[in-house]
Amino acid sequence: MTNNGPKPDAPKPGTTAAKEEGISPELTEQFRQLEARVDEAVRLIVRLKKEKQELEARLEEASRTRSEAARRIDELIDKIDGLL
Repeated sequence: MTNNGPKPDAPKPGTTAAKEEGISPELTEQFRQLEARVDEAVRLIVRLKKEKQELEARLEEASRTRSEAARRIDELIDKIDGLL
């Protein structure tokens, strides 16, 4: 014979085990601290992504400046060679 009814220690329908048994204040505080750490991590990730984009833009500009400087140096060398 199988018993298909709820187990004696199972929560009643429509309730959660946490509500039924109550949540310890320590667990609530740990959860709050974890949420705060996750929020801080998300803020840090957003800030780092923004910094990465800014650094990539600066690197691209530096690469363009370097290429332009190299081109101008080559032109100057050619002019000097032409004078010799």
